[in-house]
Amino acid sequence: MKNTVILFFLFLAVSSFAQQETALTLKQSETLFLKNNLELLAASFNVDAAQASIIQARIWENPNFSLYLNAYNPEQKKYFDIGTDGQKAANLDQLIHLGGKKRNEVAIASGNAELASLEFADLSRNLKLQLRQTYFSLYYQNMSYKAILKQLSNLDSLIVSYQTQVQKGNLPMKDLVRLQSLNLSLQNQKSQLYENIVDFQSNLALITGISATIIPSPSDSEIFVYQTSRVFQPDELNRLALENRTDLKISQKQVDVSDLNIKLQKSLAIPDVTVGAAWDQRGGVFKNQVGLNIGIPLPLWNRNQGNIKIAKAQFNEATAQRTLQSTKVTSEVQLSIKKWQEATENYQLLTKSSLQNLEDVQNGIYKNFKNGNLSLIEFTDFMESYHSTLMQYYQFAQNLVNACEQINYTTNSKIF
Repeated sequence: MKNTVILFFLFLAVSSFAQQETALTLKQSETLFLKNNLELLAASFNVDAAQASIIQARIWENPNFSLYLNAYNPEQKKYFDIGTDGQKAANLDQLIHLGGKKRNEVAIASGNAELASLEFADLSRNLKLQLRQTYFSLYYQNMSYKAILKQLSNLDSLIVSYQTQVQKGNLPMKDLVRLQSLNLSLQNQKSQLYENIVDFQSNLALITGISATIIPSPSDSEIFVYQTSRVFQPDELNRLALENRTDLKISQKQVDVSDLNIKLQKSLAIPDVTVGAAWDQRGGVFKNQVGLNIGIPLPLWNRNQGNIKIAKAQFNEATAQRTLQSTKVTSEVQLSIKKWQEATENYQLLTKSSLQNLEDVQNGIYKNFKNGNLSLIEFTDFMESYHSTLMQYYQFAQNLVNACEQINYTTNSKIF
């Protein structure tokens, strides 16, 4: 009975651990990213706040109401003499903006709301690149890790066999040491890969907003799209980037908002008018006197000169930044094409068919070595070469994905 209980809890522990891992396609990962990513969620609130600022910009100031009540009548020696023969007065004033101030404020608020939306889109673009590159980096690192585990498993059985033969005096110790050295080299690479895998898994979990360990399981079509031969026209990609890049749109919108700010600052130099009505029970020339109040500040010294100059300087800065950003976009597109060409050429050196041939040869080498048809030096040399080629293939495949995604990123288009 006791053993049964122990086995039951072990089963629960293993099941709980297994539930912490989940295999996801790229599409499933992107769905989770759009739903759960906290950075996107925070940025969406900023968009909502910017939209609310438009509402606030349209609202006029509240009217101002003031009431005067007599506190003490020295003639009648009465406190708060506010009856029909006492004194009280009231004023109602409304500030009226002139020069198009409200119109300019609303325009700037609308421009800032558009900026917030563009910044949200640009954040999504950056995070999507991070998601895809992390997803496939983890995928190919896992593939490399599994390949090393397979090689280590074969080596472990050989080392055990060699240890027995060395103890019996049938084989020299140097052969065992050579195998153990190869094993240690693979173990070291396995440890490095494991550290990379843990980092990628942590980043991917953060991006997708889930606590489970993600095991990338892309569909065939999700992998094939990167390996399809393409011919790019640099001018066409540059055109797509200039039309679609959200960071370039942000720089242009900042120019527009800066221009609107100049108009606003100029309109602020125009005085506003305060219009109101007043009623005075006994303090005026007449009883129950009703009057009209009109007030306007005199623009003698402060005509908002400094803020106008600041707005013009900010406009010039935004214009320069837009030109610089446009140049950066063109440069980034050209660089991404060169990196893609290099990654494609490297990947084509090691196709899947050649990799399968290498795998078949490796199986044959292992069998021949176990049967005594190969020397230890020939076997270890081949294993080192096989391992290096296999790791290069996965690295080239990973580099190709990153290069393809960089083209998607620099053009902000679905090229792959």
